[in-house]
Amino acid sequence: MANQPFYHLRPNKSIDRNLFIQTLIGLSSFFPISEYQYTGFGSYLFDDFKLLHDTLNIQHMTSLEKEPTEFERAEFNLPYNCIEVKNIGSTEYLAELYIEDDAHNIFWLDYVSPNELGTQLADYATLLNILNAGDIVRITLNANPASLGKCDDPDALQSFRLHRLRERVPDIYFPATASPDEMTTQKYPVLLLKILKNITMQVLVDEPPYNPYFMMPLFSTVYADGQQMLTFTGIILDSHEKRNDIERALQNYPHNTFKWDTPCQIQIPPLSVREISEINKLLPSENARQQLIDKFPFIFSEKERQAVDSYISFYKYYPNYHQVSF
Repeated sequence: MANQPFYHLRPNKSIDRNLFIQTLIGLSSFFPISEYQYTGFGSYLFDDFKLLHDTLNIQHMTSLEKEPTEFERAEFNLPYNCIEVKNIGSTEYLAELYIEDDAHNIFWLDYVSPNELGTQLADYATLLNILNAGDIVRITLNANPASLGKCDDPDALQSFRLHRLRERVPDIYFPATASPDEMTTQKYPVLLLKILKNITMQVLVDEPPYNPYFMMPLFSTVYADGQQMLTFTGIILDSHEKRNDIERALQNYPHNTFKWDTPCQIQIPPLSVREISEINKLLPSENARQQLIDKFPFIFSEKERQAVDSYISFYKYYPNYHQVSF
């Protein structure tokens, strides 16, 4: 939680955050989102906290900050009186957490360090055990396979990284079909989603005599503002009949795929104010893809069409930054 990079200046992270807000706006027609308690890692910038309060009027908010110096800095930078900063790590906090049966919660476990994956997954499992139906869970993990290390033999690199991943993930959660071929930039995030799904299915047992809770996946994203990251968002339910209601509530937000294995790719390059203005003049349009490639070859490439497709999908959520004098 300490030493967080300046995500508020990173467009892909900002878009991911805004997609989350849009999902919550859609869910607010079916759930009392403004009454939910939000817990996350605000660091000293509190970008997600500000958005949740400003957009959805969420007023019960807790930020976790383990490092004492960062905790003091976070307290100094509190933007609203409704945010409480706790000088504690997520593992310790979740171990002591008790949630009333009628309470509603949104949790965002926004992790950065790839070396602590095992602990992060254990936190996720702990959280699932204590949440109620209707609660919303969001977890961000480092999804860069290079973070698993290097070896001297290039031909054995992917096998080496798979072995390192096995060392960090408990056997009961590790997919039996996992192979070295999945240790690539494109496939590794999907493997992490399989691991999250395995954890979820083992903790939330949707059959008697257990509580009939299950996770409905809402959406996941893969993005990079430096390191490649994966974020998964889901909601805990106690009735399969509610799935249809949620799908209807979110039908105008197409990034919600309701699937475990189809993350949205957010690959938008940093753009100047003038570039954004000129590009957006061509949107929306059925012919936008080719028009953007032809008119802005210094930004979008024929060979890498994911960037232009990503911008067309998410241009409305691209952040705008302006200099402000105090």
